[in-house]
Amino acid sequence: MNPLNEILIYGDIGFEVQAKDIVAQLNECEGPINVRVDSFGGDVYAGISILNALRRYPDVVTVYVDGIAASAASFIAVGGADRLVMSPNSSLLIHGAWSQGMGNSEEMAQLAADLNQITDNLATIYAEKTGQEPSYWRELMKKDTTFTAEQAVEAGLADAVDEMEKSARAEKRHAVMAAQRSRFAESVGGRGVPEIETRAAAPPPPVTRSESGNEKTTTPLDGRKGDAMSIQNLAQELGVEPDELRKKLSGFFNEEVTVTATIDLAYPEDTTVVPTGAVEVAPVGEVPAGVTFEVTEVPDGWSGEVVEDTGVLKVTAPANVEPDTTVEFTVTANGGDAPVELIVPVMVKAAATDSEEETGEDPAPAAPVSGGDTITLDSETYAELKAAAQHGWKAMEEQKEAALVAEVDSWVKEGRISAARRTKAIAAMKRDPEAARDIYGSNPAGTIPRAEIGYGKDVEQEPSKNLSAKADKVGFLSRKNFH
Repeated sequence: MNPLNEILIYGDIGFEVQAKDIVAQLNECEGPINVRVDSFGGDVYAGISILNALRRYPDVVTVYVDGIAASAASFIAVGGADRLVMSPNSSLLIHGAWSQGMGNSEEMAQLAADLNQITDNLATIYAEKTGQEPSYWRELMKKDTTFTAEQAVEAGLADAVDEMEKSARAEKRHAVMAAQRSRFAESVGGRGVPEIETRAAAPPPPVTRSESGNEKTTTPLDGRKGDAMSIQNLAQELGVEPDELRKKLSGFFNEEVTVTATIDLAYPEDTTVVPTGAVEVAPVGEVPAGVTFEVTEVPDGWSGEVVEDTGVLKVTAPANVEPDTTVEFTVTANGGDAPVELIVPVMVKAAATDSEEETGEDPAPAAPVSGGDTITLDSETYAELKAAAQHGWKAMEEQKEAALVAEVDSWVKEGRISAARRTKAIAAMKRDPEAARDIYGSNPAGTIPRAEIGYGKDVEQEPSKNLSAKADKVGFLSRKNFH
């Protein structure tokens, strides 16, 4: 299973990116998926295969164009997405189908006709997304037409420009600058130090001018010589020794400032879930800005997906898990001083009975009652009763499975399926009994002959009828070989 539900289409379609690999990845996914695209295109029919695979996916498909979606990659992104998001500064390029060929004039004419047909087909993909007529897009596809992220949204090819990435970068940049200003202020004593926008171009501190009546002069304060800005002038303005200021500034401008976040989070330890049930688990504590989460370890048979920016983990239990089983998921938090692995313990509880659903409480253990008196069980006896209940539940599941196997064996005995298909039919019954009965059990009895052909004793008949009966048996054997 793909716990991240993210598929990359990075590279040439049909070469670096194969349709069969995309289909295999989709088969491993459950729930909504993200597809990230950065491709100049490639083989048109491989692109059509990937497009239809994304269309067949049963849940929501969100496609992000990270760099460029050109040619075949463009119609995969436009036609295969339920929602298409352009990353900032990304591009989308469309054009008509093209090819290389050789041959006589008839062959070249046929190639041109094929290319026109393919281009008409691709124009309908853009038309379905935007509502514009295919002829509108067919005209634009006569030459390479490139859309910026904003233009793609305006044209209706895409649904949005991803502003989250742009905001995250700006926030990080502002945090670094704020830390630089803070460290500089501390280094010189914090005495009215002007804000510094960049290290390369720091504005000079304000120069105090003396006034006489209504006439302003440009005479420097006592102790300054000339109006030029210098270390001595800045030191006097800040009230520190020039050498001390020079040393502080030297350390500041040669030091890199790294802004990090401290991740102090944990998940609750009392999360429970019933077989085939699902539960959402949220981390305890405040999630620092910029921290993202990913599921890095999922127990066998279970499924888990985490919301990237909140850390809320959705856990789904398998059907065959036993009550009181405890498993652990691992969620990694990124964006702090270092990645932090968080353990999420989940315990399986028995499915609630009708009385539990009505009262919301666990029922008291069954105990014999005599004369209106309540008998209290000791913990050891209660544990034995609980274990017996679990054993009974397991026996019930085994009984159900045995019944399915017996039904398949009856199909083999009645000649509805061959013995060679028994294992496949049993597996299908475990997945979906109704579908398996429709595919295998609905075959007429006697479809597969049970008697040995050529050795059975024929009923006494006239010679012509015996010959006809033998011909029927030989013909049936031939048909079976092609089944």
